[in-house]
Amino acid sequence: MDEQQQQWQEKERVLKYSKRASLASRLVYAPLAKRVTAYLEPSIQSPTVVDLGCGPGFLGIEIGKLQPRARIIGVDPSNEMLQIARANAARAGLSNYEARQGTAEEIPLESGCSDLVISQSSFHEWEDPHRGLAEIYRVLGPGGRLILRDYNLAWLSAWKRKLLGLLHPLHMFEFGFDDVASMARETGFEQIQGQPKGLQYFLVAAKGGGEQE
Repeated sequence: MDEQQQQWQEKERVLKYSKRASLASRLVYAPLAKRVTAYLEPSIQSPTVVDLGCGPGFLGIEIGKLQPRARIIGVDPSNEMLQIARANAARAGLSNYEARQGTAEEIPLESGCSDLVISQSSFHEWEDPHRGLAEIYRVLGPGGRLILRDYNLAWLSAWKRKLLGLLHPLHMFEFGFDDVASMARETGFEQIQGQPKGLQYFLVAAKGGGEQE
């Protein structure tokens, strides 16, 4: 476990992050959940959705509200975060939510079991992005979708770097859309599309073998 992952085991930091995320839930996670669920194959009545790097669980919870028959699995390396995610899901009255400890490089799921994997603002924290993408490919079933949204290096111009650097560390700006699309393609993903511009890129990719367009 690297230093950054160890920091997410610190209870005080986790609680502060969870409180901020809770305030942003309706503004950020609810709209994102609607966008994400649009990529689920309508013919699958009880899809399995994995929220990778789930943190306090708000995105998975919002997806669970929209898809009450879905199986929602939040995965995070921080046990502190997972405890909060479980509590938040229970508070929201979700019986279809479960939280498991793991990393992108070691996802605690059987091969081919999931229909969609979403990672919101965690890709830059993965220890080994290539291995993480390979793990996602493993746990997705044929035709399953990967959705990544993270901070966009291509957006960070020189003046933005200088200005933002005064206010906040810039470690999250590690990749751009093209970088991630190239890695996903090398992993075997197909139908790579999305939104390459803006503060955060939005990438969608499919595992071959299904009937999704």
